[in-house]
Amino acid sequence: MASLTPLQRRGLWIVGGVVLAAVLLAGGLALRSPQVHAVQLQPAPLVRTLQFSARVATLSRVDVGSTIIGRVAQVLVTEGAQVRKGDALLRLESDELAAAVTQAVAAERQAAARLAGLRSTWRASAGAALAQADATLRAAQAELTGVEQLVAQGFVSGSRLDDARRAVDVAQAQQANARAQTQANAEAGTDLVQAQAQLALAQAATQSARARLAQAVVLAPADAKVLAREVEPGQIVQPGKPLLSLALAGPTQLLAQVDERFLDQLQAGQ
Repeated sequence: MASLTPLQRRGLWIVGGVVLAAVLLAGGLALRSPQVHAVQLQPAPLVRTLQFSARVATLSRVDVGSTIIGRVAQVLVTEGAQVRKGDALLRLESDELAAAVTQAVAAERQAAARLAGLRSTWRASAGAALAQADATLRAAQAELTGVEQLVAQGFVSGSRLDDARRAVDVAQAQQANARAQTQANAEAGTDLVQAQAQLALAQAATQSARARLAQAVVLAPADAKVLAREVEPGQIVQPGKPLLSLALAGPTQLLAQVDERFLDQLQAGQ
């Protein structure tokens, strides 16, 4: 076998040293413990999520209807519409109600005219009648005095005195009647009080007729959303029957049907 040169032997030593270093490094790595990422565990409540269907609903709902009997002329809203307080929701036919208002107003004006007549023309007439009755009585009394003197002097018969006395009695009765009529036409008199009462009744009838006419329009009681519409034009409606269902504006809530299997897992405040 040929001998190695000094340069070749040196190369072999270098290669052997590298191989030996690699073997020692591999052995050292094999003897080391493996390194892994550590997580520190802590106790905590277990959170579980339940899924179910729900719907959003308002806290307050109201059914709206008519307060009078009538035929629907117009329905002014649809389902889902937003309305403000005082908005018109539907209208009833109101020709008959408007005619009743006109009639009531005419009766009120007639009663007012009668009362005004009592306070002016009738009162003046009653005053004139009383003045005339007073004058007639004074004339009859003067006539009676004259006849009494003539009878005392023997110029006329006693029958003439009886006629003069009857004339005074008639004049006194006429005066009493005229005075009673004047008192009746005074502010506290019976005729005037009756006329005032009739005027008050006529005014109340007018207010009632106008109120019924106003009820021919159904208004929204508050800001709301129309949920359901149960009325159409031409329909005859009656008091107490719901025509529109409204969800009043305000806080909302979730309404859900939860499976009974999960009820024991639910608590207030979750």
